[in-house]
Amino acid sequence: MYISDSFAGFRVIYVLVDPRDNTQRYLGQIPLPTQPSLAQAVLKKRPTAHAVAAWVRGLEEAGYTPAVEVVRDRVPTAQVKRVLQEELTERLAAGTPLLNEHGAAKGRKLRQERLMAQRVADEAAAWGDMASSLRSRLGGPLPPGSTTALRVPEPVRLHIPLLPDTDREALAFSERWRTREHVEHLEAPLTHAANALFYELQKLHSYGDKGPRREMSARICSIALRRRRADLDHLEQMIGLVPWCMYAAAPWYRMAQAGGLVETPAQFTRWLGDTPAALALQLLAGEERQLCLMLRHCHDDRRMRPETCLLAVAAAHLGLDIPAPLQDQVRYLLADLLPHPMLTQPMADLLLRLDPQALRALAPDVAPETDKRLGLAAGTTARVLVDLAAHRAFSGNRQVRQAAWRASGSAPTVDVPDFSGWSGPAVPTMRAVSANLVHAGVLAAPEGKSAAEYVAGVQRLLAPDYDSRAARWLTDEPAVGREGLAGRPY
Repeated sequence: MYISDSFAGFRVIYVLVDPRDNTQRYLGQIPLPTQPSLAQAVLKKRPTAHAVAAWVRGLEEAGYTPAVEVVRDRVPTAQVKRVLQEELTERLAAGTPLLNEHGAAKGRKLRQERLMAQRVADEAAAWGDMASSLRSRLGGPLPPGSTTALRVPEPVRLHIPLLPDTDREALAFSERWRTREHVEHLEAPLTHAANALFYELQKLHSYGDKGPRREMSARICSIALRRRRADLDHLEQMIGLVPWCMYAAAPWYRMAQAGGLVETPAQFTRWLGDTPAALALQLLAGEERQLCLMLRHCHDDRRMRPETCLLAVAAAHLGLDIPAPLQDQVRYLLADLLPHPMLTQPMADLLLRLDPQALRALAPDVAPETDKRLGLAAGTTARVLVDLAAHRAFSGNRQVRQAAWRASGSAPTVDVPDFSGWSGPAVPTMRAVSANLVHAGVLAAPEGKSAAEYVAGVQRLLAPDYDSRAARWLTDEPAVGREGLAGRPY
């Protein structure tokens, strides 16, 4: 028998338990009973909530009776509402499948917050594990080629030694605005030089996307014009590393940062250890803010983020398992490359492991049904589609090509995901990632090229010849009345 305290004004908080699996299903409160047991008092009163009442009826029809357990005894009536809410919130947050309706929203919200926090933590741990693994297997980012200095235009070279010695980035906004008179007239010629750099990098970019051009110009102008400098040769070397930071080093930094391994460029440089990439980053050690912006550079394509590009291509060729929290990101990226096609065989194998039905994105598999409908031998339609796709009359027909791939039952592949015929914001990163793997000996160079030739070619794209005819033409003093490739007079 449950005997209550003789004092009035107290209540009992109880929980109803399903005797079949010992699961807590309903949390309630009741005045301290005087005669019957707690279980008798609770079951006599019966909770009126629809879901609870239906659950109790279902138990009784199956020949069971809910078990009643005490959660809190002798709770003052004035406090029972608060205490019941605390118990309810904690149980719901822990995932207990309670049927309570009143007051349950807070607990369910807390549970969602905890689940979200756990997902974030799991994803960060996964990024950290993969970043460490790739660093040990690949040795870090693709190193820059021989450092090529941007030829800073002569008007800018003459004025940089005359700039204020105070670092503009350390000033308050209002003070920084007042100093614009020192630098505003220098930004135009320096932007022309940045445009020359962008023109030299045209094989890495889509000219329809102004974002990379603006980003590069902003970084170059910020580095060059933030304060007085005496060593202009060092300044030109730093500017020459801007494209390499944005496209070759950024995927590694973003991956390490996502994994909680680094928080600043200085920590990233130490994390890379004694590598050519770390030595290059040390040249920019005094540009912490601008270096951070360059290393965090991310194009607008959310499905092809730099760190995911690196992870997907590297893990496929290293035979690494993708942790569960990162599988969707990798699957989406590989699926986007499938129909174009730009998957190597290891990348295609990884995609099909993550999504065995991935080929459905190419086209419906019409070949078996066509064979059956026309009374053809199995495989006839598939062979016809493959032959048609190879014929020059259908070389530009995407539907025929994808239908042939679908009928073959295997993903179309390339030897190297070079992206040389592509344009768009993600292309520079993907080309740098491919060269990174070739440099590490994980991926073979394209046919007809040695690994050294292929890597040097991509490195030259990230650090082009600023003394080329095109660069000199774009940085020459403009003539009046004519427009050049960069959209300015020449």
